[in-house]
Amino acid sequence: MLDRQGPFIVAKGLVKSFGAVRALRGVSLEIHRGQVHGFVGANGAGKSTFVNILGGVVPPDEGQVFVDGVETRIANPRAAVALGFSFIHQELALIPDFPAYENMTLKSRAQTPLGLGDRSRRRAMARAAAERLHLKFDLDTPVKDLSIAERGLVAIGRALVGEARFVFMDEPTASLSDTECERLFAVVGELISAGVAVAYVSHRLDEILALSDHVSVFKDGQIVDRFERGHYTREDLIRGITGSDSAATRPTASVQSVRTDREPLFELQNLARGPRVRDVSFKLYPREVLGLGGLMGSGRTEVARLIFGADRPKGGRMFLDGKPYRPGTPSDAIERGIALVPEERRSQALVMEESVNFNINLGNWRAVRWRAWLPLLNDKGAQDRSARMTEKLSIRAKGVSAAVRTLSGGNQQKVVFARWLLHEPRILLLDEPTRGVDVGARQQIWEAVQEYAEGGGAVIVISSDLNELSICHRVIVLVEGYDKGEIVGPDIDEERVLTSIYKSEANHVW
Repeated sequence: MLDRQGPFIVAKGLVKSFGAVRALRGVSLEIHRGQVHGFVGANGAGKSTFVNILGGVVPPDEGQVFVDGVETRIANPRAAVALGFSFIHQELALIPDFPAYENMTLKSRAQTPLGLGDRSRRRAMARAAAERLHLKFDLDTPVKDLSIAERGLVAIGRALVGEARFVFMDEPTASLSDTECERLFAVVGELISAGVAVAYVSHRLDEILALSDHVSVFKDGQIVDRFERGHYTREDLIRGITGSDSAATRPTASVQSVRTDREPLFELQNLARGPRVRDVSFKLYPREVLGLGGLMGSGRTEVARLIFGADRPKGGRMFLDGKPYRPGTPSDAIERGIALVPEERRSQALVMEESVNFNINLGNWRAVRWRAWLPLLNDKGAQDRSARMTEKLSIRAKGVSAAVRTLSGGNQQKVVFARWLLHEPRILLLDEPTRGVDVGARQQIWEAVQEYAEGGGAVIVISSDLNELSICHRVIVLVEGYDKGEIVGPDIDEERVLTSIYKSEANHVW
């Protein structure tokens, strides 16, 4: 058991600037052993910069860091590991071709007596972490063959390997099911019982309320509010994050009704691609926001990929405007007016080294040609389009020429969303559209979704935050690759969706 007397980590007056942008403006806080310190704030508020200083990724321009009362310069990530610091980042830093166990033990230096890498010991270390998380997949599986949620569990497992003294978790539940979240929370309890200090970042404020002993609210590079357990509410956090008492945190469906007495815009009939999609049928109407509700592994993402042409179905049929629809590739789907905002933006949607302007206009360069028949681009026209969308969605960047990798995760997500809004698709597929997005930006995205639908488009929404499905006119419930019914209108909320899911599971004959 570690000594819990006094703070373990103390930051005093940290300042960090990137060019003309001051990311931190004199941040001071304490992190204690055996406690959870929650960090909340809008995307770009300074949370990631603060953690990057602790992780040795960037040095502060001013200020000091003390560890166990000793002023410490964390020169690089290796120095942070030597201090017993472990990090679960929102953007998963995994090696796709390495198996899960190797990714989980990357920082381990286990060696045989001959000085060679000890794979048996590394496997044992990974198995021990996997057992704590109740992982079900084979640890020899390459990470590239795992689902997004499973990759997230690998990253969490890596943080549990070894004797960590401080664990930082950035949106660790963003892609996890409710059951997996509960297991993670139990692991957090085990860590603090062992005297480990935990910093926890989440835009899911209920998690912050449930887990945190202390909370620091970041805004514009400063800490604007500090709270202790039992002395604050969800509304206090929202007020600190947004500066407003009235920020909406749960979307509501459009008041405009959807006519289902006419021909659907799009239809699935007995769609199948085993083992995740076994028999899915539903209709999508113009101006409708349709949700796909289900737990991890229910087939939600796989259905979206089939519609977008990223995968080919093994059975069933799809219809667009009443005519057979069989996209061979995503390009085919895009040509037919279908767009996808995928669940993992960095590897599936963005070119990280390119600019905001490039990424927003990606896939739609024809719209910025000087002439339709002349394959020369109007650079100013492209920049005007991207500047208009950055303003519309409040994308925080140094300008449209800034590399998209320099943006926070939430602002990167809004860049992907902006691309497809400019493309004006007929059907917009949204897979975890607000993953890692702060409260205010989340509301902006939902308002844009409603505006798009009311303008004549149709939307399919997948979200692990089941309360977010309240924006939908209908929710199709998926269980183990089957559609098991629907929930309509004002009856859509987390409790009803979960009740429908578990009732369907209980009644299903496998």
